[in-house]
Amino acid sequence: MGARPRRPSRTRSLLRVVPLAVLAAVTVAAVVARRAPHAVVTTTEATAPRPGPSSKGGETGFDAPLRGPAPPPSAEVAAGAARMLHGDPRRTHRAAARGPRAPSVGWRARVDGPVAAQVTASPDEATLYAATLGGSLVALSRADGARLWSVTLGDRAYATPLVHEDGTIYVGTDAKRLVAISPKGAIVFRLETEGEADTGPTFGKDGAIVFAAGKYVYSARRGGDLAWRFAAKGKVFTAPAVAGDGLVVVGSQDHHVHGLGPGGAPAWTVDLGADVDGGPAIADDGSIYVGTDAGDVVKLDASGHIAWRTAVRGFVRGSLSVARNGDVLAGTYGPVPRVVRLSPAGAVLGAFAVPGTGAREFGIHGAPLEDADGVLFFGAQDDAVYAVGPDGALRWRFETGGDIDAPLTLLSDGSLIVPSEDGTVTLLLP
Repeated sequence: MGARPRRPSRTRSLLRVVPLAVLAAVTVAAVVARRAPHAVVTTTEATAPRPGPSSKGGETGFDAPLRGPAPPPSAEVAAGAARMLHGDPRRTHRAAARGPRAPSVGWRARVDGPVAAQVTASPDEATLYAATLGGSLVALSRADGARLWSVTLGDRAYATPLVHEDGTIYVGTDAKRLVAISPKGAIVFRLETEGEADTGPTFGKDGAIVFAAGKYVYSARRGGDLAWRFAAKGKVFTAPAVAGDGLVVVGSQDHHVHGLGPGGAPAWTVDLGADVDGGPAIADDGSIYVGTDAGDVVKLDASGHIAWRTAVRGFVRGSLSVARNGDVLAGTYGPVPRVVRLSPAGAVLGAFAVPGTGAREFGIHGAPLEDADGVLFFGAQDDAVYAVGPDGALRWRFETGGDIDAPLTLLSDGSLIVPSEDGTVTLLLP
């Protein structure tokens, strides 16, 4: 996934579908959120509604449903199932298929430990790859969830596996290395790093593998040779995003967002005054969105200038996503965990809250996956998966036995892959 959650994981053994009436009873209680102060720039809450359906009934901002256009407009979407974090180097998290309209279990596979990384697929989607906190990369049959092989990585793996067109899998590990593995489960190479390689790698414009480990951003050639390395002044918790022109964007705990040009040379850097753990997502027009521990979402232009920043009432610590219509989607932590939808101009258009504990360290780690109909799919630390329609209404809720911090994956046939920190991977039928 984009970055490891900064809190202890919980697991439980329960697997069930929760009735919507029960969920509604739980979520009616509201908790007043406190906005974290910001050290550099005054944070504002932009809540002006977008004209039309999003402002129906006079509701605006955090009180409005999580509405979006139906159907969503045409936009660039990666073909097939995700083979990297959020499916493409810009980290938009859009899928070409339509997801399940009800949660029906096709199969459930137990792996070698909690799964906190997005599950990715082979180019033909016959094999699924799950990196585990037990320290393994496990290959599962898409047909029935049977284990095909498992490779020991040496330590926990928080990073989403990256799959090349030739089937080679690249995955980082807390053993301070990037590991390349063949489609048959053989080690191709190990690249040692100077920190825990716990963010999802991607491909740069030149085809090299770009990833972060510790306070460094690396670019490695596909044979395992290091092409370049960039050092931030703090831990890089975000998975790098790559713009169409090849610009590499990362956020770090030195409070900065860094734009890196050819050879890893700094193109620009901007100080946001708080840890930048909310992984960058790059819109179709080149706009860059990140989230911070000041509880805001920030929009930057392609040159790194701040366009706006909007308070979202909770830490943003996972990768953001960008809907087909250009809206940015963010998952937030407590006191009230939410998915928040913002316009390209920074207005809060709507939100969807999940049951929380009232703690600031409990919430929704990442942003939703958008399917072809505009339905949003995401997991939360209440152990559940949610499907929210473009009308903002809950379609269904499916509970596993552990936190779901990893992004979800939609296969070409509409099957939804759910990784859980209870140590399972579940396929929900289309």
